[in-house]
Amino acid sequence: MGLNSAVPVLVGPFSGPIHGVSIINNKLLDVMRERGMPYRTIDLSPGQWRRGPAYHLTRAGRTVLGLLRILAGPLASKRRRYVMSVDGGPGLAYNIALALAARLTGQAMALYHHSSRYVLDDSVLMRMLLAVAGKVPHVFCSDRMAALFFERYRLNGSAILINNAAWVAPFERAVEPVGDSGIRLGFLSALTLEKGVARAIETLRAIRNQGVPAKLVLAGAVMSADARELIHEGQQEFGALLDSPGVLQGRDKAEFFAGLDYFLFPSLYEHETQSLVVPEALSAGVPVIAFDHRFVGEILGDGGLLVSPSASFANRAADWIVAGNDGKRRDAARRQFDKERAEAAGQVDRLIAWSLGGEASGSAAAEPPH
Repeated sequence: MGLNSAVPVLVGPFSGPIHGVSIINNKLLDVMRERGMPYRTIDLSPGQWRRGPAYHLTRAGRTVLGLLRILAGPLASKRRRYVMSVDGGPGLAYNIALALAARLTGQAMALYHHSSRYVLDDSVLMRMLLAVAGKVPHVFCSDRMAALFFERYRLNGSAILINNAAWVAPFERAVEPVGDSGIRLGFLSALTLEKGVARAIETLRAIRNQGVPAKLVLAGAVMSADARELIHEGQQEFGALLDSPGVLQGRDKAEFFAGLDYFLFPSLYEHETQSLVVPEALSAGVPVIAFDHRFVGEILGDGGLLVSPSASFANRAADWIVAGNDGKRRDAARRQFDKERAEAAGQVDRLIAWSLGGEASGSAAAEPPH
């Protein structure tokens, strides 16, 4: 490492609750550890899902501590370069404060975008963040997301693309063929109505109404009373054919994917980008059925079925599944992952190179309009 290299500082959620942003941040940390790099973190995790006084006090307190650390950055023996995960809603106010601290002290910062909300709809807070941050690199998961962002906010800046497949390790076990238990469906996410809990259960019902045996596993944390009631009613209706094992990690998560024939992703979540669970399922050779929502279709490709948000997810999914469940679909899913993973090769390296003091130029996927 050269004498003029910087120390990367990752800013965002790390310690919980578990969601796509915290997973990506921790995977980026893992890459830095594996390479023996020096690094620092500023953890902005609220520690819980439920919004309330404790949630906001934790976020505000961690932001103040982060603000002080950034202001003290110029006093360190080596210069800092900050990679900050950007919030999708009111939490942008915290990002603004931290970006202002970096700007006032002349320290470089890259903004890592994990939400499509302010890409597809104008955000006053995002405009404030961009004004405060100045000309900085922006990190996106897709070409289209970058292009839409640059067009909306009329920026002159560079984009570093990191396909979400970059954060998913290739799955080592092949999915087993269908057994006597019938079609095995899976859904893994925060269990909310917006993410598609009701649509996943309705898909199980639609398949069984066609006389095809099937079962469904709903994995993840139940996030609302409405979702909890839906799952309870579904378990009363389907018994052991509808399972909800909670949050799955490590080996349990690998076993979950290894036991599926199809992965359902009927999400209409307003912050959705490409998701991480879609490439995870594809890596396991599990065909994915997903709404063509936000930028999910870019990573799903030929690895499953895209359903128009205006169509009935359950009916389209059931018809496609019943029409043919064979190894060709599983092979196509894994090929799609391998393709996306190959395209992601070197993308993380560009972000790391910038964080160590390099330039982000030459990695822009979409130039802003002139």
